[in-house]
Amino acid sequence: MDVLSITGYNRRPPHLVAEHKGFFAKENLEVRFHETTYAPDHNKGMAEGRWDFTLSSADTMIARTTTDGVDYMLFMQAEEGLSAYLIGQPGYDSLDKLRGKLLAGDPGDSNLDLIRKKILRKHGIDDTEYDIEIIGSSPVRLEAFLQRRVVAAMLTPPASDKALAAGGILLASGDDYVPGWPLTCGWTLRPWLLDHRELVVRFIRAWAAATDWLLKPEHREETLQLSMDQEKLNRAAAEIAYLKVVPRARINPAAIQTVIELRKEMGVYQPPFDPPERFYDESFWRAATGGGQ
Repeated sequence: MDVLSITGYNRRPPHLVAEHKGFFAKENLEVRFHETTYAPDHNKGMAEGRWDFTLSSADTMIARTTTDGVDYMLFMQAEEGLSAYLIGQPGYDSLDKLRGKLLAGDPGDSNLDLIRKKILRKHGIDDTEYDIEIIGSSPVRLEAFLQRRVVAAMLTPPASDKALAAGGILLASGDDYVPGWPLTCGWTLRPWLLDHRELVVRFIRAWAAATDWLLKPEHREETLQLSMDQEKLNRAAAEIAYLKVVPRARINPAAIQTVIELRKEMGVYQPPFDPPERFYDESFWRAATGGGQ
């Protein structure tokens, strides 16, 4: 049994299915998952090779490749679409009320922080008109929100559900501003990827088989239950996660381009601009799936 050490912010439906239905085992893989909670620690650990690879945002990979000069490569896309919500404290029922206030953040120059900036700029609120505390991932931002340390935060399920249940006010949905977001992708250091082709192909094959299984109508309910039991999602959040699954983990170049365009728009990606193909290698996916749909 070959051991893979991977990281990310939570386990997605195909991961749970591959684990509990034996698709990883069929590929002779033991997948050890480390849940990360703070983007700077995740990014530092990835650069240092602390884990074999991560299942997290393509935006983080592009940010760290273009800004930090770390040589990363994406090899599969697990999800597309964005469940991220800007939620305000009770009484903060409009975006204008966030001016001059403290909001929760995480990486600062990528992912949900960029989407928050786009939302606020779209409503005429410049980055200089509010303060940000770099706190950590959604569960950590939720804690700060519930403690009233911040007046608003970008949150994902189940943290967003808990914030709304506590009286939080939905101010904006990220998907309305950045549709088609490549939410979760497999990526790692290019040298490691090239040195472990057969191992990565087996992982993708297991993941793709898990998507084939879970997307069958007769397996939908069992998949939702896995997400609710294992990741503590409520049913609505589990159903949203299910809908975001990319069949067979196929990379969508248009989704990668969406990230590039947002980074250019927000001024955090400076020319010369690379084409989407700079950031991914589809050959691993093709070897795992035969290149079919």
